[in-house]
Order: sequence, then C-alpha cells, then structure tokens
Amino acid sequence: MCAEIDRMAEPPGWLLEAREWWFVLATVRINGVMDPSYHTHLGEDEARIGLVQEIHERVLRRFESFGEKMPRLSVPDGVWAFDGSVDTELFAETFASFAGVLRGEGEDLLGGRPVT
Repeated sequence: MCAEIDRMAEPPGWLLEAREWWFVLATVRINGVMDPSYHTHLGEDEARIGLVQEIHERVLRRFESFGEKMPRLSVPDGVWAFDGSVDTELFAETFASFAGVLRGEGEDLLGGRPVT
C-alpha cells in the first residue's frame, strides 16, 4: 500500500496519514495481527473507500505478478529477515481479506462492525 501511495502524484493528506500508520504496521508493529484502522482513516466516506479500493486492486495485481514466491525486493529493507522463500499466497490472502472488509464482506478489524 505504501509503495502504491508513494507512486501517486499528489495523494490527499488523509491518505498520507493512513500511509504512515500502514507503514508502521508493516515494519515496526508486524506481529501477525494487523489493524489497518479503516474506521479511523476512511470512516464512511465513499470517495476515500473507493480510492483505497483502487489501491488495493493494484497491490493485489502486484502480488499476482510475483509468482509462487514473493521476491526479496518486494519487501522494504530492514523490515524483517526475508530471503524470498515465502509463499506469495500467504501475503495475498491476508491482503485480500483487508480488501474484502472495504467491500463490506467482513467486519472492521477493530470494533467488529461492518465497513460500508
């Protein structure tokens, strides 16, 4: 998500704030439990939800392009020990669950309420 946001010409301020949180989750706080805090960063704003859905779709397509194993270069340096032997499916499935929450197919990961 962060890399996709970084590629944007002029991301809105709220998205840059969300990006900072998502970067912390992906680096400092990675521990198997991730809360993207959609309720905080997106609320019920359809435009925000739509933009993040578009970004999610780009990220999912990127995962698909990796093949069976996620390449080393796809993970930021210094995040964790990673030798390129991790199944791409592990990351893609987890990320797809976040995308499902945005589509209203699941519950907000914090607070247990549907995101619509």
